[in-house]
Amino acid sequence: MPAAQAHKIDAHPQVYCEMINLHRAHDRRAHMKIELAQAGIEAEFHPAFDFKQSPMEVLQQRTKAEGPWGPFHTPNRAVTISHALAWERFLQTDASHCLIFEDDIFISPDLGEWMRDLSWWPEGADIVKFENWRSNKLKVLLDTKGSDFLGRKVSRMLSRHMGAAAYMLSRDAAKNLLRTEPFDMVVDHILFNINASRAAGAMRIYQVHPAMVEQGNEPPNGTIYMGQRIRPTGLALVRQKLKRGYYELAYPLSTVWQAITGSAKLVKVTFEPTVPTAPRPAQPDSE
Repeated sequence: MPAAQAHKIDAHPQVYCEMINLHRAHDRRAHMKIELAQAGIEAEFHPAFDFKQSPMEVLQQRTKAEGPWGPFHTPNRAVTISHALAWERFLQTDASHCLIFEDDIFISPDLGEWMRDLSWWPEGADIVKFENWRSNKLKVLLDTKGSDFLGRKVSRMLSRHMGAAAYMLSRDAAKNLLRTEPFDMVVDHILFNINASRAAGAMRIYQVHPAMVEQGNEPPNGTIYMGQRIRPTGLALVRQKLKRGYYELAYPLSTVWQAITGSAKLVKVTFEPTVPTAPRPAQPDSE
């Protein structure tokens, strides 16, 4: 296969798109419909799992009360179930790929064009992350053998990068993620904590950079729906810090070698709504 075609798949695949949104979060839903329209994207809105109104037996069946770092807090358990429900709805369709959003995001206006042409999708990829995590210090280890599309790069992600506000996954990825139930960590970690998550560690995950999505876009004077997070103290806090420290260092030797040899580099992933793009090559006449 010629190098130029290495990442080319069906030029017009069907993409199922869903935005995670609580039924009672009318303000966020209206705000996000405007954001989606500006990007040329249509998304399904199904009621997310609501920890204040949904059956608690479902929460207990699909998630664990304790995770690798201690208590798995109820709001985080509910968010994780909401993503799992979206994965299940995707698998009930004939779509080849699924784009998942959370309902507090800024979206680049060119993301709609990315959905109309999936020639950029890396061969063998399971998940592609469009979001950047808002942190001044975080850098992500990315393989340098990335591809280019419309002024952005798509590179394999080799280190942790939190946030589950905008990502795309294949059918196999959705099936593999659902096999890991009951979930014992929040969806961000399940998807993008490569060392801590069995599912993430077994998949090929890619990052679009500069990113096309960033969280923080909430309606003016909007309601807070997540509830208050209870932070551990004492020995529980020590245990959490030790565990997280371990997972920050527990990279396979192959990843360490890539970093040493320069075939992977730490990158500060930033959100850029627009980027300069080279003109597309002229299409040959069909006659």
